[in-house]
Amino acid sequence: MAPSKVMAVVKADAYGHGLVDMARAASEADCDFLGVLDIETGLKLRNAGIETPAFAWLHSPNSDFAGAVRMGIDLSAGSLSELELIARAPGRAQVHLKIDTGLSRNGCRPELWEAFTERALELEKAGEIDVVAVWSHLSGTSDEEDSLAIQKFEVAVAQAERFGFKGYRHIASSPAAFAISESRYEMVRIGVSAFGTSPIAGLAASELDLGIPMKVTAEVIADGVISIGFLHGYFSNLEGLARVEINGKLYLVNRIGPLASTIDPGDYEVGDTVIVFGTEGELAPTAESLCELVGTVTDELFTGLKANLTSYSN
Repeated sequence: MAPSKVMAVVKADAYGHGLVDMARAASEADCDFLGVLDIETGLKLRNAGIETPAFAWLHSPNSDFAGAVRMGIDLSAGSLSELELIARAPGRAQVHLKIDTGLSRNGCRPELWEAFTERALELEKAGEIDVVAVWSHLSGTSDEEDSLAIQKFEVAVAQAERFGFKGYRHIASSPAAFAISESRYEMVRIGVSAFGTSPIAGLAASELDLGIPMKVTAEVIADGVISIGFLHGYFSNLEGLARVEINGKLYLVNRIGPLASTIDPGDYEVGDTVIVFGTEGELAPTAESLCELVGTVTDELFTGLKANLTSYSN
């Protein structure tokens, strides 16, 4: 991504990996920003002592804008009403103006953009806010749609510059950051790809030098029974499709129950470790390959895991 800065997105409990631990790891790896989705998540990081710049973009009128400004959390604004709420918070908010380039996700519509940016830069001149960035999302539905969105984005940036905008730009999340070099601008936002998932269909994570930090294990709790089920977030429709690794051998998962699943008989004993999914290079499936079996994405698997549920025991 160099020379672009990198924002590591840690929303949804860092895609199920643990918010504070993953944010700390990203900070130690010199990520420039943390994407936290909402102010509440950003405040959790600040309360945990993590001081890396953070960006929150999903707000309600009741969001704690004052707390965000006080704790140094950058804020998105996508409408005049949102902009005014942020500007009224004590202190001087660091604001990223969002233009809707076609995805219709919390951004300012193009026909309202001129008035919106003019007001934002007026507030900056008055010392109420700092306009630090213009940003947006890409849909990722096709190369043509993304190209059109980038064109709209550049028009919006040029309009903002006419009112005095001098900040940076960001529009690329994982798919565009890896596949569309012209979308990288001054910063990219890396979400689930930071957790070892390829954002490009047909291209394995390992081909992009992406490491997978999560390994999910269970144990053999009876003959042919392992301690993971659909209430733990292990998809029930993996029945008859998924395999698990025990002692270097693979075993078919025949039935997935609420808190335990049955597997083919084999050379294992009660108490043996079961690798449900792990990293590439092991016999066990990866999170990506499991999700491919049932036509879903790793986001759903990661964020649905509930490792703290009580499993069946002998």
